[in-house]
Amino acid sequence: MRSVTASPSATHHSATPRATATKSAHATSSASAGSSKSGSFTVPAIPGDNIVSGYGSYTRPSSVSVKVTICVKQTGKAYAVGAEAVAYNSSGASKNIGAIVITGSGETSSCSSVTFLFYTAHLKVHAYIGDHGAIVKTGPVETIY
Repeated sequence: MRSVTASPSATHHSATPRATATKSAHATSSASAGSSKSGSFTVPAIPGDNIVSGYGSYTRPSSVSVKVTICVKQTGKAYAVGAEAVAYNSSGASKNIGAIVITGSGETSSCSSVTFLFYTAHLKVHAYIGDHGAIVKTGPVETIY
């Protein structure tokens, strides 16, 4: 598995989550939702496709930082697949991190990890399928906290 570390300001693609969802059984944490300090999650599958799966974890070591790791695995034929985690601050501004697999690279999975400062209000994740630089299908957005 190839690991990529990105800076907090890195933007791996221009997709923006288009919907929100409530916390589901896909996410687990070590404390209640309001005071979660760490947890793991599964990125929701794209309905009708068996091409991409994603998962990850987060740790909130303080009230001002969160470390997010997100991984993606290509499970079917596509030019590229990815998973994205978006961290929000209390004003609604966001920073993102993504894990991407491009078929031509020979890799079938990828992970990224970053610590965001002052972006601890919300964390949302989603998967997508890409084709030559364009996102052609996006899965549902999962709100982790």
